[in-house]
Amino acid sequence: MTSYPTPLLAGLALAALLSACAAPQPAQGPTRPAGGHGLDAFLGSYDADRDGQVTRAEFDAIRLQRFKSADTNGDGVLSEAEYVAEYEGRLKRQYFDQGRQPDKAYENNIKQAHVRYAIVNRARDGKFTWAEDQAIADKTFKALDTNGDGVVSKADPQRTPEQRRQANN
Repeated sequence: MTSYPTPLLAGLALAALLSACAAPQPAQGPTRPAGGHGLDAFLGSYDADRDGQVTRAEFDAIRLQRFKSADTNGDGVLSEAEYVAEYEGRLKRQYFDQGRQPDKAYENNIKQAHVRYAIVNRARDGKFTWAEDQAIADKTFKALDTNGDGVVSKADPQRTPEQRRQANN
């Protein structure tokens, strides 16, 4: 029986999971970006049923799926390496889907993922927890659901940069 290194198996499993979870893209629909800010990136990342809106249930389900798949050692928390690897897997998929090769922007996105980890791991203990992730999710969803109907869609009036800064204070 052939033995494969654990990191290789984890990488292959993550690639298979990402491929299996990638929904077919309608010609006019969202692109499922690996990251980014704003309403379009949010809809592209979390609108699982491609109906033009994201419910809190869709949002939480995808975040939980990403968190669990990133936790490759099964300890219930994400190390910086696990956090960045999950993001890099989505970014690689985005580049592949667009027929692009990694470039300087790709490298910068990976560097930024390391910076993000330092910010989101509020305890600064190298163990990003599901509770920390949920705190971010709550803030993110509320900020984009500007009409307060429990759904994020193009119907939500966009805030100006100044309004966003005030909401974050």
